[in-house]
Amino acid sequence: MPSIYAEDPDGRRKASEPLHDRRFAKPVTLQQIRSCDPEAFHRAAEEWDKVGSAMSSAKFIAVDVLSTLQEGWSGDAATLGRRALTDLVDEMSIAEQEMEAAKLTLTNTATGLALARRWVAEADDLARANDLTIKDDGDIGYPAWLTRSNDPESGGESRRLGTVAGDIRNLLTAATKCASDVSNTAGHELDRINNAAKYRHLDDWTKRVVGEDLAGARDLSKVFGGGGGVLLPPDAYDRGSGAYNTESPTDEDRKLAATLGAGIAGMPFGTGDTNASANMAHYLSGTGEPLNLNVDDMLKDIPDFQQSVNTTLDGNLNGWEAEALAEYRRTGQPVALVQQTGWQPMSATPTSSKDWFYAVGSFHYNTEAKIEVKPTSPGAPPEVTVTYQTSVRDRYNWDDGKSTDVPVVGKVRDDDIQRLHRTGLAQEFDMGGTSKARTRKL
Repeated sequence: MPSIYAEDPDGRRKASEPLHDRRFAKPVTLQQIRSCDPEAFHRAAEEWDKVGSAMSSAKFIAVDVLSTLQEGWSGDAATLGRRALTDLVDEMSIAEQEMEAAKLTLTNTATGLALARRWVAEADDLARANDLTIKDDGDIGYPAWLTRSNDPESGGESRRLGTVAGDIRNLLTAATKCASDVSNTAGHELDRINNAAKYRHLDDWTKRVVGEDLAGARDLSKVFGGGGGVLLPPDAYDRGSGAYNTESPTDEDRKLAATLGAGIAGMPFGTGDTNASANMAHYLSGTGEPLNLNVDDMLKDIPDFQQSVNTTLDGNLNGWEAEALAEYRRTGQPVALVQQTGWQPMSATPTSSKDWFYAVGSFHYNTEAKIEVKPTSPGAPPEVTVTYQTSVRDRYNWDDGKSTDVPVVGKVRDDDIQRLHRTGLAQEFDMGGTSKARTRKL
Protein backbone atom coordinates (compact mmCIF):
# COMPACT_ATOMS: atom_id res chain seq x y z
CA MET A 1 0.00 0.00 0.00
CA PRO A 2 1.28 3.49 -0.79
CA SER A 3 3.14 5.61 1.69
CA ILE A 4 3.00 9.36 1.26
CA TYR A 5 6.40 10.98 0.63
CA ALA A 6 8.12 7.58 0.56
CA GLU A 7 10.61 7.50 -2.30
CA ASP A 8 12.69 4.72 -3.84
CA PRO A 9 15.64 5.03 -6.28
CA ASP A 10 13.18 5.57 -9.15
CA GLY A 11 11.39 8.36 -7.30
CA ARG A 12 8.04 7.19 -6.00
CA ARG A 13 7.65 3.72 -4.50
CA LYS A 14 5.83 1.22 -6.69
CA ALA A 15 2.58 -0.43 -5.66
CA SER A 16 2.98 -4.02 -4.56
CA GLU A 17 1.49 -6.40 -7.09
CA PRO A 18 -1.99 -7.44 -5.98
CA LEU A 19 -3.04 -11.06 -5.83
CA HIS A 20 -6.12 -10.16 -7.80
CA ASP A 21 -5.59 -8.80 -11.30
CA ARG A 22 -8.47 -9.59 -13.64
CA ARG A 23 -7.01 -7.72 -16.60
CA PHE A 24 -5.07 -10.80 -17.66
CA ALA A 25 -7.13 -13.60 -16.14
CA LYS A 26 -6.10 -17.01 -17.45
CA PRO A 27 -8.73 -18.06 -20.03
CA VAL A 28 -10.86 -21.14 -19.48
CA THR A 29 -11.47 -23.49 -22.42
CA LEU A 30 -14.80 -24.88 -23.60
CA GLN A 31 -13.59 -28.39 -22.78
CA GLN A 32 -12.85 -27.33 -19.20
CA ILE A 33 -16.32 -25.84 -18.84
CA ARG A 34 -18.00 -28.95 -20.22
CA SER A 35 -16.00 -31.25 -17.95
CA CYS A 36 -16.16 -29.23 -14.73
CA ASP A 37 -18.43 -30.42 -11.92
CA PRO A 38 -20.08 -27.53 -10.03
CA GLU A 39 -21.46 -30.02 -7.51
CA ALA A 40 -17.89 -30.82 -6.43
CA PHE A 41 -17.62 -27.24 -5.17
CA HIS A 42 -20.91 -27.65 -3.30
CA ARG A 43 -19.54 -30.78 -1.64
CA ALA A 44 -16.34 -28.96 -0.68
CA ALA A 45 -18.44 -26.13 0.77
CA GLU A 46 -20.33 -28.65 2.90
CA GLU A 47 -17.04 -29.99 4.27
CA TRP A 48 -15.91 -26.49 5.22
CA ASP A 49 -19.26 -25.96 6.88
CA LYS A 50 -18.69 -29.06 9.03
CA VAL A 51 -15.23 -27.89 10.04
CA GLY A 52 -16.58 -24.42 10.81
CA SER A 53 -19.29 -25.91 13.05
CA ALA A 54 -16.66 -27.91 14.93
CA MET A 55 -14.57 -24.76 15.34
CA SER A 56 -17.56 -22.87 16.72
CA SER A 57 -18.15 -25.61 19.30
CA ALA A 58 -14.49 -25.60 20.34
CA LYS A 59 -14.50 -21.82 20.62
CA PHE A 60 -17.56 -21.96 22.88
CA ILE A 61 -15.72 -24.30 25.22
CA ALA A 62 -12.59 -22.10 25.20
CA VAL A 63 -14.64 -18.99 26.00
CA ASP A 64 -16.37 -20.86 28.83
CA VAL A 65 -13.03 -21.96 30.29
CA LEU A 66 -11.65 -18.43 30.02
CA SER A 67 -14.69 -17.06 31.80
CA THR A 68 -14.23 -19.61 34.60
CA LEU A 69 -10.56 -18.72 35.02
CA GLN A 70 -11.40 -15.08 35.59
CA GLU A 71 -12.52 -16.02 39.10
CA GLY A 72 -10.51 -17.55 41.93
CA TRP A 73 -7.19 -17.78 40.14
CA SER A 74 -4.45 -15.16 40.46
CA GLY A 75 -0.73 -14.74 40.10
CA ASP A 76 1.71 -14.95 37.18
CA ALA A 77 0.52 -18.38 36.06
CA ALA A 78 -3.07 -17.13 35.97
CA THR A 79 -2.10 -14.09 33.95
CA LEU A 80 -0.16 -16.18 31.42
CA GLY A 81 -2.93 -18.78 31.24
CA ARG A 82 -5.63 -16.19 30.58
CA ARG A 83 -3.44 -14.49 27.97
CA ALA A 84 -2.83 -17.79 26.16
CA LEU A 85 -6.52 -18.64 26.19
CA THR A 86 -7.45 -15.15 24.98
CA ASP A 87 -5.05 -15.57 22.05
CA LEU A 88 -6.55 -18.98 21.33
CA VAL A 89 -10.07 -17.56 21.31
CA ASP A 90 -8.90 -14.82 18.93
CA GLU A 91 -7.40 -17.40 16.55
CA MET A 92 -10.58 -19.46 16.70
CA SER A 93 -12.70 -16.38 15.98
CA ILE A 94 -10.58 -15.58 12.93
CA ALA A 95 -10.69 -19.19 11.72
CA GLU A 96 -14.45 -19.38 12.26
CA GLN A 97 -15.10 -16.35 10.05
CA GLU A 98 -12.60 -17.41 7.38
CA MET A 99 -14.14 -20.90 7.21
CA GLU A 100 -17.52 -19.28 6.63
CA ALA A 101 -15.92 -17.16 3.89
CA ALA A 102 -14.40 -20.30 2.31
CA LYS A 103 -17.78 -22.06 2.37
CA LEU A 104 -19.52 -19.10 0.71
CA THR A 105 -16.75 -18.73 -1.88
CA LEU A 106 -17.00 -22.38 -2.89
CA THR A 107 -20.81 -22.27 -2.99
CA ASN A 108 -20.79 -19.19 -5.19
CA THR A 109 -18.11 -20.70 -7.41
CA ALA A 110 -20.48 -23.59 -8.08
CA THR A 111 -23.21 -21.10 -9.01
CA GLY A 112 -20.94 -19.24 -11.44
CA LEU A 113 -19.65 -22.39 -13.13
CA ALA A 114 -23.19 -23.74 -13.45
CA LEU A 115 -24.14 -20.55 -15.29
CA ALA A 116 -21.19 -20.96 -17.68
CA ARG A 117 -22.14 -24.61 -18.31
CA ARG A 118 -25.74 -23.57 -19.01
CA TRP A 119 -24.62 -21.12 -21.68
CA VAL A 120 -22.39 -23.74 -23.31
CA ALA A 121 -25.29 -26.23 -23.27
CA GLU A 122 -27.56 -23.66 -24.92
CA ALA A 123 -24.91 -23.07 -27.58
CA ASP A 124 -24.61 -26.83 -28.18
CA ASP A 125 -28.41 -27.19 -28.51
CA LEU A 126 -28.59 -24.26 -30.91
CA ALA A 127 -25.79 -25.69 -33.03
CA ARG A 128 -27.38 -29.16 -33.23
CA ALA A 129 -30.77 -27.72 -34.16
CA ASN A 130 -29.22 -25.87 -37.10
CA ASP A 131 -26.74 -28.51 -38.34
CA LEU A 132 -23.79 -26.45 -37.14
CA THR A 133 -20.73 -27.68 -35.24
CA ILE A 134 -18.75 -26.07 -32.45
CA LYS A 135 -15.02 -26.65 -32.70
CA ASP A 136 -12.71 -26.96 -29.69
CA ASP A 137 -11.42 -23.42 -30.22
CA GLY A 138 -14.97 -22.01 -30.29
CA ASP A 139 -15.11 -21.54 -34.06
CA ILE A 140 -18.36 -22.49 -35.83
CA GLY A 141 -18.47 -25.07 -38.61
CA TYR A 142 -21.17 -24.83 -41.31
CA PRO A 143 -22.81 -27.83 -43.03
CA ALA A 144 -21.01 -29.04 -46.14
CA TRP A 145 -24.15 -28.94 -48.27
CA LEU A 146 -24.42 -25.19 -47.80
CA THR A 147 -21.15 -24.48 -49.63
CA ARG A 148 -21.99 -26.91 -52.46
CA SER A 149 -25.54 -25.72 -53.08
CA ASN A 150 -26.38 -23.72 -56.22
CA ASP A 151 -29.93 -23.11 -55.03
CA PRO A 152 -30.72 -19.36 -55.14
CA GLU A 153 -32.43 -19.72 -51.78
CA SER A 154 -29.21 -20.92 -50.18
CA GLY A 155 -28.13 -17.28 -49.84
CA GLY A 156 -30.99 -16.60 -47.46
CA GLU A 157 -30.23 -19.77 -45.52
CA SER A 158 -26.58 -18.79 -45.33
CA ARG A 159 -27.52 -15.43 -43.84
CA ARG A 160 -29.86 -17.08 -41.35
CA LEU A 161 -27.18 -19.51 -40.24
CA GLY A 162 -24.74 -16.63 -39.98
CA THR A 163 -27.10 -14.96 -37.49
CA VAL A 164 -27.45 -18.22 -35.55
CA ALA A 165 -23.67 -18.63 -35.53
CA GLY A 166 -23.37 -15.13 -34.07
CA ASP A 167 -25.77 -16.10 -31.26
CA ILE A 168 -23.71 -19.21 -30.59
CA ARG A 169 -20.48 -17.21 -30.45
CA ASN A 170 -22.07 -14.81 -27.97
CA LEU A 171 -23.10 -17.74 -25.75
CA LEU A 172 -19.61 -19.27 -25.90
CA THR A 173 -17.88 -15.94 -25.26
CA ALA A 174 -20.21 -15.32 -22.32
CA ALA A 175 -19.49 -18.78 -20.91
CA THR A 176 -15.70 -18.57 -21.20
CA LYS A 177 -15.61 -15.01 -19.81
CA CYS A 178 -17.85 -15.96 -16.91
CA ALA A 179 -15.87 -19.11 -16.11
CA SER A 180 -12.55 -17.25 -16.29
CA ASP A 181 -13.81 -14.53 -13.93
CA VAL A 182 -15.20 -17.14 -11.55
CA SER A 183 -11.92 -19.04 -11.53
CA ASN A 184 -9.74 -15.97 -11.08
CA THR A 185 -11.94 -14.18 -8.55
CA ALA A 186 -12.61 -17.26 -6.44
CA GLY A 187 -8.90 -18.06 -6.50
CA HIS A 188 -8.14 -14.58 -5.21
CA GLU A 189 -10.69 -14.83 -2.41
CA LEU A 190 -9.34 -18.24 -1.35
CA ASP A 191 -5.82 -16.77 -1.36
CA ARG A 192 -7.00 -14.05 1.01
CA ILE A 193 -8.52 -16.67 3.28
CA ASN A 194 -5.32 -18.72 3.19
CA ASN A 195 -3.24 -15.65 4.09
CA ALA A 196 -5.51 -15.03 7.10
CA ALA A 197 -4.15 -18.23 8.67
CA LYS A 198 -1.16 -16.25 9.95
CA TYR A 199 -3.29 -13.82 11.96
CA ARG A 200 -3.06 -14.44 15.69
CA HIS A 201 -4.76 -11.51 17.40
CA LEU A 202 -8.17 -10.07 16.67
CA ASP A 203 -7.10 -6.43 16.83
CA ASP A 204 -8.85 -3.66 14.90
CA TRP A 205 -6.76 -4.25 11.77
CA THR A 206 -7.47 -7.99 11.72
CA LYS A 207 -11.17 -7.45 12.41
CA ARG A 208 -11.29 -5.22 9.38
CA VAL A 209 -9.44 -7.62 7.07
CA VAL A 210 -11.39 -10.69 8.20
CA GLY A 211 -14.63 -8.72 7.89
CA GLU A 212 -13.73 -7.80 4.30
CA ASP A 213 -13.02 -11.44 3.49
CA LEU A 214 -16.43 -12.47 4.76
CA ALA A 215 -18.23 -9.57 3.06
CA GLY A 216 -16.44 -10.29 -0.22
CA ALA A 217 -17.42 -13.97 -0.09
CA ARG A 218 -21.05 -13.02 0.50
CA ASP A 219 -21.04 -10.64 -2.46
CA LEU A 220 -19.65 -13.23 -4.88
CA SER A 221 -23.16 -14.49 -5.60
CA LYS A 222 -24.01 -11.07 -7.05
CA VAL A 223 -20.75 -10.80 -8.95
CA PHE A 224 -20.96 -14.28 -10.49
CA GLY A 225 -24.68 -13.98 -11.16
CA GLY A 226 -24.41 -10.65 -12.97
CA GLY A 227 -26.37 -8.82 -10.27
CA GLY A 228 -23.27 -6.89 -9.28
CA GLY A 229 -23.52 -3.53 -7.64
CA VAL A 230 -20.70 -4.34 -5.23
CA LEU A 231 -16.96 -3.76 -5.12
CA LEU A 232 -15.04 -6.79 -3.92
CA PRO A 233 -12.30 -5.83 -1.45
CA PRO A 234 -8.77 -5.37 -2.74
CA ASP A 235 -5.81 -6.90 -0.96
CA ALA A 236 -5.61 -5.84 2.66
CA TYR A 237 -3.74 -2.69 3.59
CA ASP A 238 -0.49 -3.15 5.46
CA ARG A 239 -0.54 -2.41 9.17
CA GLY A 240 0.97 1.03 8.59
CA SER A 241 2.86 2.63 11.45
CA GLY A 242 1.29 0.46 14.14
CA ALA A 243 -1.33 1.12 16.78
CA TYR A 244 -2.51 4.71 17.16
CA ASN A 245 -1.62 6.74 20.29
CA THR A 246 0.21 3.94 22.09
CA GLU A 247 3.52 5.74 22.74
CA SER A 248 4.41 8.92 24.61
CA PRO A 249 5.47 11.83 22.35
CA THR A 250 8.88 13.42 22.81
CA ASP A 251 9.84 17.05 22.32
CA GLU A 252 11.28 16.03 18.93
CA ASP A 253 7.95 14.52 17.93
CA ARG A 254 6.08 17.68 18.88
CA LYS A 255 8.64 19.82 17.04
CA LEU A 256 8.26 17.72 13.86
CA ALA A 257 4.46 17.94 13.99
CA ALA A 258 4.64 21.72 14.40
CA THR A 259 7.20 22.02 11.59
CA LEU A 260 5.13 19.95 9.19
CA GLY A 261 2.04 21.95 10.09
CA ALA A 262 3.83 25.21 9.43
CA GLY A 263 5.09 23.92 6.07
CA ILE A 264 1.69 22.80 4.76
CA ALA A 265 1.10 26.07 2.89
CA GLY A 266 4.24 25.48 0.84
CA MET A 267 3.41 21.97 -0.24
CA PRO A 268 1.43 22.68 -3.41
CA PHE A 269 3.69 22.66 -6.45
CA GLY A 270 1.69 24.87 -8.76
CA THR A 271 -1.52 26.82 -9.05
CA GLY A 272 -4.39 24.62 -7.91
CA ASP A 273 -2.16 21.76 -6.74
CA THR A 274 -3.57 21.50 -3.25
CA ASN A 275 -4.08 17.78 -2.65
CA ALA A 276 -0.65 17.14 -1.13
CA SER A 277 -1.10 19.90 1.45
CA ALA A 278 -4.72 18.96 2.17
CA ASN A 279 -3.82 15.33 2.84
CA MET A 280 -0.93 16.26 5.14
CA ALA A 281 -3.21 18.66 7.00
CA HIS A 282 -5.77 15.89 7.46
CA TYR A 283 -3.07 13.55 8.78
CA LEU A 284 -1.94 16.15 11.32
CA SER A 285 -5.55 16.85 12.36
CA GLY A 286 -5.48 13.45 14.05
CA THR A 287 -9.14 12.59 13.41
CA GLY A 288 -8.43 9.46 11.39
CA GLU A 289 -11.65 10.06 9.46
CA PRO A 290 -11.78 8.79 5.85
CA LEU A 291 -10.94 11.42 3.23
CA ASN A 292 -12.71 11.73 -0.11
CA LEU A 293 -10.54 11.76 -3.25
CA ASN A 294 -11.68 13.52 -6.42
CA VAL A 295 -11.27 10.63 -8.84
CA ASP A 296 -12.31 12.71 -11.86
CA ASP A 297 -9.43 15.08 -11.12
CA MET A 298 -7.06 12.12 -10.72
CA LEU A 299 -8.12 10.75 -14.12
CA LYS A 300 -7.60 14.17 -15.70
CA ASP A 301 -4.27 14.92 -13.99
CA ILE A 302 -2.66 11.44 -14.28
CA PRO A 303 -2.69 10.41 -17.98
CA ASP A 304 -1.37 6.92 -17.27
CA PHE A 305 -4.29 6.35 -14.90
CA GLN A 306 -6.89 7.28 -17.52
CA GLN A 307 -5.13 5.13 -20.11
CA SER A 308 -5.02 2.17 -17.73
CA VAL A 309 -8.75 2.52 -17.00
CA ASN A 310 -9.51 2.61 -20.75
CA THR A 311 -7.31 -0.40 -21.49
CA THR A 312 -8.73 -2.47 -18.65
CA LEU A 313 -12.31 -1.58 -19.54
CA ASP A 314 -11.85 -2.26 -23.26
CA GLY A 315 -10.27 -5.62 -22.48
CA ASN A 316 -13.43 -6.72 -20.64
CA LEU A 317 -16.22 -5.20 -22.73
CA ASN A 318 -16.49 -7.93 -25.39
CA GLY A 319 -17.01 -10.62 -22.78
CA TRP A 320 -19.43 -8.52 -20.73
CA GLU A 321 -21.46 -7.65 -23.83
CA ALA A 322 -21.63 -11.33 -24.76
CA GLU A 323 -22.90 -12.23 -21.27
CA ALA A 324 -25.59 -9.55 -21.44
CA LEU A 325 -26.69 -10.66 -24.93
CA ALA A 326 -26.78 -14.29 -23.80
CA GLU A 327 -29.14 -13.38 -20.96
CA TYR A 328 -31.21 -11.21 -23.31
CA ARG A 329 -31.58 -14.11 -25.73
CA ARG A 330 -32.51 -16.50 -22.89
CA THR A 331 -35.10 -14.27 -21.22
CA GLY A 332 -36.36 -12.15 -24.10
CA GLN A 333 -36.45 -9.25 -21.67
CA PRO A 334 -34.28 -6.12 -21.22
CA VAL A 335 -31.10 -6.96 -19.33
CA ALA A 336 -28.86 -4.93 -17.00
CA LEU A 337 -25.73 -6.77 -15.81
CA VAL A 338 -23.32 -5.12 -13.39
CA GLN A 339 -19.68 -6.15 -13.74
CA GLN A 340 -16.33 -4.99 -12.37
CA THR A 341 -12.72 -5.16 -13.49
CA GLY A 342 -11.31 -6.06 -10.08
CA TRP A 343 -8.79 -3.90 -8.22
CA GLN A 344 -5.73 -2.88 -10.23
CA PRO A 345 -2.48 -1.24 -9.06
CA MET A 346 -1.61 2.27 -10.24
CA SER A 347 0.89 4.99 -9.30
CA ALA A 348 1.17 8.73 -9.79
CA THR A 349 4.68 9.85 -10.76
CA PRO A 350 6.49 13.18 -10.46
CA THR A 351 6.32 13.60 -14.24
CA SER A 352 2.58 12.85 -14.52
CA SER A 353 1.43 14.90 -11.52
CA LYS A 354 3.73 16.03 -8.75
CA ASP A 355 0.73 16.98 -6.62
CA TRP A 356 -0.87 13.52 -6.76
CA PHE A 357 2.59 11.95 -6.46
CA TYR A 358 2.98 13.55 -3.04
CA ALA A 359 -0.70 13.36 -2.11
CA VAL A 360 -1.41 9.71 -2.94
CA GLY A 361 1.47 7.97 -4.72
CA SER A 362 0.48 4.36 -5.38
CA PHE A 363 -3.14 3.25 -5.13
CA HIS A 364 -5.67 0.70 -6.38
CA TYR A 365 -8.64 1.29 -8.66
CA ASN A 366 -11.66 -0.71 -9.76
CA THR A 367 -14.03 0.10 -12.64
CA GLU A 368 -17.64 -0.97 -12.24
CA ALA A 369 -19.82 -1.16 -15.37
CA LYS A 370 -23.52 -1.72 -16.02
CA ILE A 371 -24.20 -3.31 -19.41
CA GLU A 372 -27.77 -2.79 -20.58
CA VAL A 373 -29.49 -4.54 -23.48
CA LYS A 374 -32.79 -3.13 -24.70
CA PRO A 375 -34.97 -4.10 -27.69
CA THR A 376 -35.32 -1.69 -30.58
CA SER A 377 -37.60 -2.19 -33.59
CA PRO A 378 -38.87 -5.72 -34.45
CA GLY A 379 -36.23 -7.75 -36.24
CA ALA A 380 -33.46 -5.25 -35.48
CA PRO A 381 -30.50 -5.98 -33.19
CA PRO A 382 -30.98 -4.81 -29.59
CA GLU A 383 -29.32 -1.65 -28.28
CA VAL A 384 -26.34 -2.24 -25.98
CA THR A 385 -24.95 0.49 -23.74
CA VAL A 386 -22.39 0.50 -20.93
CA THR A 387 -22.38 2.95 -18.01
CA TYR A 388 -19.21 2.85 -15.94
CA GLN A 389 -17.41 4.62 -13.12
CA THR A 390 -14.05 4.12 -11.46
CA SER A 391 -13.38 3.87 -7.73
CA VAL A 392 -10.04 4.48 -5.98
CA ARG A 393 -8.86 3.16 -2.63
CA ASP A 394 -5.69 4.03 -0.70
CA ARG A 395 -4.25 4.40 2.80
CA TYR A 396 -2.27 7.46 3.94
CA ASN A 397 0.80 6.04 5.72
CA TRP A 398 4.58 5.65 5.42
CA ASP A 399 7.20 2.97 4.88
CA ASP A 400 10.09 2.18 7.19
CA GLY A 401 13.66 3.21 6.45
CA LYS A 402 12.99 5.95 3.90
CA SER A 403 13.15 9.72 3.74
CA THR A 404 12.06 12.48 1.42
CA ASP A 405 12.36 16.19 0.80
CA VAL A 406 9.18 17.84 2.03
CA PRO A 407 8.77 21.27 0.39
CA VAL A 408 9.68 24.15 2.73
CA VAL A 409 10.41 21.72 5.58
CA GLY A 410 13.40 19.91 4.04
CA LYS A 411 14.47 16.25 4.30
CA VAL A 412 12.38 14.24 6.75
CA ARG A 413 12.70 10.58 7.75
CA ASP A 414 9.56 8.52 7.22
CA ASP A 415 10.22 6.70 10.48
CA ASP A 416 9.87 10.01 12.32
CA ILE A 417 6.59 10.85 10.56
CA GLN A 418 5.33 7.35 11.44
CA ARG A 419 5.88 8.10 15.13
CA LEU A 420 3.40 10.96 14.95
CA HIS A 421 0.68 8.34 14.41
CA ARG A 422 1.85 6.11 17.25
CA THR A 423 2.20 9.05 19.63
CA GLY A 424 -1.24 10.50 18.86
CA LEU A 425 0.08 13.70 17.22
CA ALA A 426 -1.35 12.60 13.84
CA GLN A 427 -3.40 9.68 12.56
CA GLU A 428 -3.40 7.56 9.42
CA PHE A 429 -6.62 7.43 7.42
CA ASP A 430 -8.31 5.79 4.47
CA MET A 431 -8.73 7.67 1.21
CA GLY A 432 -11.08 6.89 -1.62
CA GLY A 433 -13.71 8.05 -4.02
CA THR A 434 -15.66 7.30 -7.18
CA SER A 435 -15.71 9.10 -10.51
CA LYS A 436 -18.80 10.39 -12.26
CA ALA A 437 -20.62 7.85 -14.42
CA ARG A 438 -19.85 7.78 -18.14
CA THR A 439 -21.90 6.07 -20.85
CA ARG A 440 -21.04 4.68 -24.27
CA LYS A 441 -22.86 2.58 -26.85
CA LEU A 442 -21.41 -0.78 -27.87
